[in-house]
Amino acid sequence: MTRLIFVRHGETIWNQEMRYQGQEDSPLSELGLEQAKRTGEFLAGRKIDAAYSSDLKRALLTAKEISRHHNLKPKTDPRLREIAFGLWEGLTRTEVQENYGELYRARQKDSLHTRIPGAELPGEVVVRFQAALRDFVSRHQGQTVLVVGHGGCFRWNIASLLHIPLEKSHCIRLFNTGISEFFYRGENEECPWQVITLNSTAHLA
Repeated sequence: MTRLIFVRHGETIWNQEMRYQGQEDSPLSELGLEQAKRTGEFLAGRKIDAAYSSDLKRALLTAKEISRHHNLKPKTDPRLREIAFGLWEGLTRTEVQENYGELYRARQKDSLHTRIPGAELPGEVVVRFQAALRDFVSRHQGQTVLVVGHGGCFRWNIASLLHIPLEKSHCIRLFNTGISEFFYRGENEECPWQVITLNSTAHLA
């Protein structure tokens, strides 16, 4: 049985400003750095055999803060990146509504199939992320693997792993450095991914 620990990155400056981040790289805020530190301390007593991170700096800095307690250097994988928001990256919601009003309203109605110019669709994010997961569980059978990434990417994939329709993925909330943990049992064809913890933030209290 393989165990995976998903951790969303710490808060960024753009999180504070409520900007679309996507694959642009806003730095961690002071709070985000503190969140990463607390997460590392909280997981220090756990056995972690391998660590992977999105190659975006906000995730990698969070992963390094956790991994140093385990004498690990996180390996980056671009398949773990946040969804690309294309032309909207760096803009606030207000700016998007002012400049792309029709597209914004269309995406509010159907975010799964409405493509922003230069952006990905959620289903495409699920395909690349789960390809990475298959590699990780194959490579680390019976071990505990840390995966540090992004809110949107995690949300759609957690929904998919738990057989929740992507249309309902907005029902899953993931806070900065929230911890979600899963068992992977490949022999269980009906339910290979079993959730243990979802969005735990006890370490931030």
